[in-house]
Amino acid sequence: MSEHAPTGAQRLSLWLIAAAMVLIIGLKSYSPPVAGVPWHLFGWPLLLAGMAVARLRVDGKSWWRTTVLLAYLIVVLFLTRIDGDTSDAHVLELALALGVGILLVPALLARYWLREPLDYSWFNGRWTLRMWLWLPLGFVLGFGFMWVYFNRLTPDLHHSWPLPLTGDRTDALWRLFWGCNFVGIWDELAFINFVFVLLGRHFNFREANLAQAVFFTSFLHEMAFVGWGPVVIYGFALIQGLTYRRTRSLFYIVVLHLMIDSILFYMIVNRWYPGWGWHP
Repeated sequence: MSEHAPTGAQRLSLWLIAAAMVLIIGLKSYSPPVAGVPWHLFGWPLLLAGMAVARLRVDGKSWWRTTVLLAYLIVVLFLTRIDGDTSDAHVLELALALGVGILLVPALLARYWLREPLDYSWFNGRWTLRMWLWLPLGFVLGFGFMWVYFNRLTPDLHHSWPLPLTGDRTDALWRLFWGCNFVGIWDELAFINFVFVLLGRHFNFREANLAQAVFFTSFLHEMAFVGWGPVVIYGFALIQGLTYRRTRSLFYIVVLHLMIDSILFYMIVNRWYPGWGWHP
């Protein structure tokens, strides 16, 4: 995390861009507040203002270039259809846009243009007893929150992931299973290893974590997690940021995320097919 206190201009720039992420991505598919004026048209001026503040009011190129990478992330996500569709065409679109566009290109830009490579700290020594204990505890807590979310808070949430009600459903279930895992790994690489790591070089842990959770939540809200989703996902994103800070292990937080995704898969499928079980 940064050893230097951010300037007021840096902080203003960050939160203008975070607000833009909410309006442009988090609310992309939602009804406009003013007839005929979609949410993203309110977000683009905020994004440009955040970048302008970084360019004109902040000394040095590092933060300005970081805002360019954050803006790039927002633009690519805006141009990508983000939802739970598992058709061949959409899977290919997500693989190219999220895999190449969001993971590969920014990694190269961070290394050769920003000159501050991303961490990719997959392992950091042996896992402590506390880390091992957090795995089953996190699973139990995740199951409890997911059960309440799917069955009480937002009972129609499973409709965000369409599944066939008739005919053979094996292929659709496998697509959903692998899709949940792909997005789970991508979330950690994009929002923790990319957004959180870069923000941590300019802000203290608390502010960097609060901001990365806004990016994390906005994406997943647009993808599928409606209703009470922002509350649930924001809390999860904060925990993942804290866990990464303490463990410095991408592998560990990916394992945690995939454990939660196994619960997600179970909840989706058992809402569509009550009593179905765990496996395709």
